[in-house]
Amino acid sequence: MKTLNNEALDVLVEYYYPRAKWLQDNCNWGKKPYTGQEATKTINDPLMQSIDIYDCSTRNAAGFSNVIQDLKFGVKTPKWHHQDSDRKALIKTYDTKKWDEKTWLYTYMCHRIFGSGASFEHDHGYRNNCVQHWGTLRDWQDMSEDMVERKATGQALFTSIGNQPPAPKKGVSNVDFASKELPILLDRCLDWLHSGKKKTHKEVVDYLNQYNLAEGHRRFNFVYAAFSYDLGDYHKKLVDDKSHGYFGNNAIRCMKMMSSGYTTDEFMDVILDKMGGTARDNEDVLCDFVRFGQNYVPRTNNTFDHVPSTITNNSGWDSGWTQRTGEPRISTTLNDFFT
Repeated sequence: MKTLNNEALDVLVEYYYPRAKWLQDNCNWGKKPYTGQEATKTINDPLMQSIDIYDCSTRNAAGFSNVIQDLKFGVKTPKWHHQDSDRKALIKTYDTKKWDEKTWLYTYMCHRIFGSGASFEHDHGYRNNCVQHWGTLRDWQDMSEDMVERKATGQALFTSIGNQPPAPKKGVSNVDFASKELPILLDRCLDWLHSGKKKTHKEVVDYLNQYNLAEGHRRFNFVYAAFSYDLGDYHKKLVDDKSHGYFGNNAIRCMKMMSSGYTTDEFMDVILDKMGGTARDNEDVLCDFVRFGQNYVPRTNNTFDHVPSTITNNSGWDSGWTQRTGEPRISTTLNDFFT
C-alpha cells in the first residue's frame, strides 16, 4: 500500500521550498542581506536565514558547485558579490574559454572525486580543492600533471565532509585513477554520449560503473551521480536533463520519511507534480530538507558560533529526527544575531 506523510510534504512544498528559492534568488545569488528587513518579513525563519545551506532550490547554487560555477562564469559567477578579495583575484586569472569538452568533463569528475570542496563552514565548496586552481591551465593534461604534483608535494586534495571519497581497487589511489584511467574512460564516455539519443542520468552512471566493475574497481555511485547531474546542468545536448537519476543517502532517507510503498522514481514524480523543478535539483533539496528537519548547524569550527544552540526553523513541524543544532564555542542569543 502506498501512503504519503502529507504533513511533511506540506512543509517541504509550501514552507521550505519557496523560502529556499527566495533566498537563492535574492540573497545567495542576489545582494539582499539574509537578515535584512525584506528577508525577515518574507522568510521569517531564523535557521534558514542564519545558515547558508537552506538557500538553494537548484543544485548549481549549492556550495559544492561553487568551483564549477566560478570556472564556468568567471567574474560573472552568481556569487561574485560574496567573494573575498583573494577569491576575486584568483577568479580574475581564469581563462577557460578555449577548454574543450573533455577538459570540462575531466574538471567535473575530478571535482567530485576529491569531495567538491565540501566543509559546510566558511570555506564550503573550496576546502582542500585543487580544481579551483585549474582556471589558468590549458587542458585536462595540464590538470592531470598538476594533480600528481600536488600529491607528490604533500598538498591537500580531498574533503570527506558530507561524502566519502570513492574507493578504487587495492593499490590504486584516486589520484592514480584520475590521472591514468579517467582520460581513457572519458574518451569512451564522450563517444557514447554523442551516439544516438540523449542519455538519462541513470544511464550515465550505469555506463561509468560498468567500466569500474570490468577493471576491478568498486562502484563510484555518489561521484558518478553528481557528475551525471553536472552534465544536466551544463551539457543539456548530451543528456536528458529532466530525467530521473540516482539519489544520495540523505535524499532516500527523506523519501522514506515522507512516503511508504513508493519507489524513488515514483516518489520523485510526486515531488515534481507538487513542487516543480527537476529531479536532479530536487534530489539536493531533499538532502538539505533532512538537515532542515534536524535544525542542523555546522559546528566543526567557529563559523557559526554566533548561532545559538536554541535555534530552530519556524515551520512548527516536528520531524522526529535527532536534532543537530550543536553548541557554539561562545554564548549568544537570537536577539544578538538579529540586531
